[in-house]
Amino acid sequence: MTDPDMAEPGVHGPRFRPASEVLGPIVGGGDIGAFVEGIDLTDPGAPLPIDAIVTALETHGVLIFRGMPISADRFVALGRALGELEILPEPDKRHPDHPEIFNLTNVGPDGTIADYADPQSVFLRGTQRWHTDSSFREIPCLCTMLYAVEVPDLGGDTDFADMVGAYEALPDDRRAIYEQAELIHSYEYSRANNPGKMNPMSEEERRKYPPVRHPLVRQHPNGSRSLYMGGHVSHIAGEELDGKRGLDGGRALLAELLDFATQPRFLYRHIWQANDLVIWDNRRTLHRLQPYDIANQRRVMRRITVVGTEPVVPVSSVGTP
Repeated sequence: MTDPDMAEPGVHGPRFRPASEVLGPIVGGGDIGAFVEGIDLTDPGAPLPIDAIVTALETHGVLIFRGMPISADRFVALGRALGELEILPEPDKRHPDHPEIFNLTNVGPDGTIADYADPQSVFLRGTQRWHTDSSFREIPCLCTMLYAVEVPDLGGDTDFADMVGAYEALPDDRRAIYEQAELIHSYEYSRANNPGKMNPMSEEERRKYPPVRHPLVRQHPNGSRSLYMGGHVSHIAGEELDGKRGLDGGRALLAELLDFATQPRFLYRHIWQANDLVIWDNRRTLHRLQPYDIANQRRVMRRITVVGTEPVVPVSSVGTP
């Protein structure tokens, strides 16, 4: 099989160039992120090298396509090429014609910008916390696709953190401890911790999205391992981990681990341009929104999330590599 990193665009297929090679010195410096060349996503008749994209996603964690004006119809078609699509919570934020599209925007249907304290702005500001999408599901998502329609003049970037690199940088004794831990992920918990008032969840929503348990360290099909945590985590399962007891002790431990895992050496910051499409592997990354003038600057983004096909596999299920 041709190495997708070595393929020449337009000749043997797409080329995936590491972000550090394309941008030079960048915010962060982690071994994560690649710019994709040699694929025209705007042409419905053009072949889409799905196998190469999936392989590159597993390798680089984040794929960036620049200058791709994509309609809502085409966006959905591209998502379906990767798998089944999620229908996300928060029905008021779904695209009116395509419920698979989640509108991440501070602009209302009437074209006005939402107030800073409006629930829509509160929801968006909540994404400034490190998280991985849909970890509150029993089978979390595979990847997220985010398309930029309008971007603010300053800020509104997205940071990505490499959880494979963070896991591999841990001392051996830390890895052994974390590999035995499980975390409780709860959409209700993360939603309640958004920075402001939001409309309460209905009983139906609570039943549909109950808390779930996932290992802190997950094993991937390619043999790699990564930390699996973030803003949807309510607490550590069990009474004690690494000498930390109770909810407060467990959350303090997770905060310390998150600080370690999101050091600049593990990061890539994407500075958005209109018509950018970014796809990231939620199984091995965390991400967060960088602040911007949310009450005055328009930011219109369309998000699609591809359904996962397998549960989170703990290290103990596969043994020592």
